[in-house]
Order: sequence, then structure tokens, then C-alpha cells
Amino acid sequence: MSQKEEVKVDEKLVKEIASLARLDLSKEETKMFVSQFKDILDYVSVLNEVDTENIPPAYLSSANKNIPREDEIEPSTPTNEFISNAPQSKDDYVVIPRVHIEQ
Repeated sequence: MSQKEEVKVDEKLVKEIASLARLDLSKEETKMFVSQFKDILDYVSVLNEVDTENIPPAYLSSANKNIPREDEIEPSTPTNEFISNAPQSKDDYVVIPRVHIEQ
């Protein structure tokens, strides 16, 4: 087994994770999540104690098999009908908010 790596959970880490998830946490919520993240990591760390020496890797978690089918061309929804359901459109395109954020 590998040596135990300790993750330092503090307000800075919680704020970084919240930023990635696009969450705006209050100071109280941040403190609450520090405690909860520590509890979660402690709980999951129990898995490091499981002996997996002679256990083969599980490549497939399900016995289900993919059954391919032939592609069939079907009529699409007319553009004007599709655009009529969009909250905002311009020149037969759906307008969405910008998602790329400069950092």
C-alpha cells in the first residue's frame, strides 16, 4: 500500500472548489463545508485500509452489453419551431450566455 497522503482541508480549498462549481458560499457555509469535507475524507480513507493484494482489477462494473443498431435517418424538428421554444434567438440560432471565463 502507498503511504497515506493527508489532504489539508481549509477555507482556501473550499473556496477553490466552490469557485470551480460556480457556487457563491457565505462565510458560515464555507466553515460548514470545511468540517463536512474533513468528515468525508476521513470516512473514505477507510478504503485505504482494505487489503487488495490478490484481488484482480474490475474492468467492467456491469455485465450489460452494448447492442448497436443501424442508423436511421429521421425528420428533424423544423428550425422555426425549434427557435420558437428558445428564450432568446438571433438569425435562426439560439442565443446563450457566454460560458468562457477569463482567469
